[in-house]
Amino acid sequence: MDLDRRAADAWFRRRGLPMVIHRRRRGAAMLRRSTPGLVFLCLLDLLLAGLLKLLDVPEDVLAARMRSSGVGYVLGVLALTFAVVVVPVIAGRLMAKLLRALSRTRVRLAVMAVTIGFWLFVLPVGERLTGLVAWDNPLWVAVLANLAALGVLMLLVRIGVGSILTWAARSAVAQVRAIGTLASRALPLLLLVVMFSFFTAELWQAVERLTPGRLWLVAGFLVLIGAVFLASMLSDEIKELKSWTVEPGAAVLRGTPFDDDTPPPERRALTKTERLNIALVLFFAQAVQIVAFGVLVFAFFVVFGVLILTPEVVTEFAGRESAPGTLLGVPLPVSSALVNVSVFLAVFSGLYFAASTATDARYRRSFFEPLLEDVKISLAARDIYLAHWADVRRAEVVTLEAEDIP
Repeated sequence: MDLDRRAADAWFRRRGLPMVIHRRRRGAAMLRRSTPGLVFLCLLDLLLAGLLKLLDVPEDVLAARMRSSGVGYVLGVLALTFAVVVVPVIAGRLMAKLLRALSRTRVRLAVMAVTIGFWLFVLPVGERLTGLVAWDNPLWVAVLANLAALGVLMLLVRIGVGSILTWAARSAVAQVRAIGTLASRALPLLLLVVMFSFFTAELWQAVERLTPGRLWLVAGFLVLIGAVFLASMLSDEIKELKSWTVEPGAAVLRGTPFDDDTPPPERRALTKTERLNIALVLFFAQAVQIVAFGVLVFAFFVVFGVLILTPEVVTEFAGRESAPGTLLGVPLPVSSALVNVSVFLAVFSGLYFAASTATDARYRRSFFEPLLEDVKISLAARDIYLAHWADVRRAEVVTLEAEDIP
């Protein structure tokens, strides 16, 4: 089998498994692989500065905007928030495709140089000229900070974190596409569990009286419990790695650099870094599912609360008149009590969903086992990759030894 090593390395990086690649090749084309991440940072910095500038207004000005054009202002803020999350990811992916499509090295180097120059010099100056950032912040400090961020980005790409995070972003996009599956299979049963809590006045009173910091501390505590549970579950799953195999000539390897009909070689023991890499891939994949499900639950309860609860009922549930709601600084046209209760129930639902994917056979079959099947494909390709390059290295050593014989 004739393997294209560059294509094989890129295949593992796209699947979030850079630790499978030989150490000496992990730093290959590091600047080119860092450029999409730099485009992501450029747009994220620019859009986030615009969002913060839009929200950083006195309370009386914000109240006046809400009175005059509340719906339009909220929709504008939500659209910009959505752009902050989505546009940098799309731009980074387009840059990666562009660099792969460019055949001339000079043109590719020019694109990378322009991107680096924009990040280091044009962006800090442009933010100050447009008023997104005050001139009180020294320009040279911003340039040095961006230079340090570039160094950290290249370091993350070198050790493989960039590949894992890029894969996680693609997984997030895939989960958005599969939101219908989450809604149809997981949401109805969960609503039977948490719906009664939504109409519990004691919950509304307890959550409404929490400060924003205390509310997020409670949410963080539940997230920490979920993370510990996922880590312990994945630890048990990784112990079964030796049994994760695919059939010889399986169709799952069709169209990959490892497309071959020969029987897969014997499984080689995984290194500690490879085990950690696989654990992180599974952890991030399931974490993305849980976050997508939590956002879905949050949106459901906000819309459901607006439809079924009048302001008088909200006041009675919360025990006092509730102020206008905000989420991460973004004003919402609903009460803060409804937002806080929806956040709490969304985080709790995410914890319930995480436990269900491991313990409930239906959830596991629908949401967790597909992740394991994906890892099986990667492990089968790893066996072929290691066997091929080990044979190549042995052949090179034999050739060199033969040349040394007088």
